[in-house]
Amino acid sequence: MDFQTNTYIDLCKQGNTEAFKYIVTEYQQLVFTLAFRLLCNERDAEDVTQETFIKVWQNINQYKSQYKFSTWIYRITCNICYDKLRTKRKVEHVPADDCEITSVENQVEILHNKELKKLILTLTGDLSPKQKLIFTLSDIEDLEVDEIKTITGMSAAKIKSNLYLARKYIKLRVKS
Repeated sequence: MDFQTNTYIDLCKQGNTEAFKYIVTEYQQLVFTLAFRLLCNERDAEDVTQETFIKVWQNINQYKSQYKFSTWIYRITCNICYDKLRTKRKVEHVPADDCEITSVENQVEILHNKELKKLILTLTGDLSPKQKLIFTLSDIEDLEVDEIKTITGMSAAKIKSNLYLARKYIKLRVKS
């Protein structure tokens, strides 16, 4: 983490809302992208982004500087998404064609998001929420096992097992 971000975090811990605006600006895209990749729904990703930053503000004093700040934010985002995935899985299974991305202005980005959403839903739609989370963090976000361990609180063995099962399932989906 750079010195500037560290300074803003310290100011946030003192209740400085202007410093928090900097944190939101710096990490908003990271949070939204992860939430979108996990949930494949723009509105849900926006809600998770907002909820994440509310939790960051409420819990900023619990952040420990020996960890990367982005890892801490990933953990909060993943926990919120994981809860949504478990709830959503119990309630419904939404086909890829039923989700619409509506508020993105750039037409190229709309097309890219639709294609990405459809691909992610197609490949990961039937994975368990835990497998989807691990697969997304590892293979889409490109995080190392140690960082995933910190984010999820799972053991390396559990992460590798879930990742193995997710990849195996996805390979079967790609072949069929």
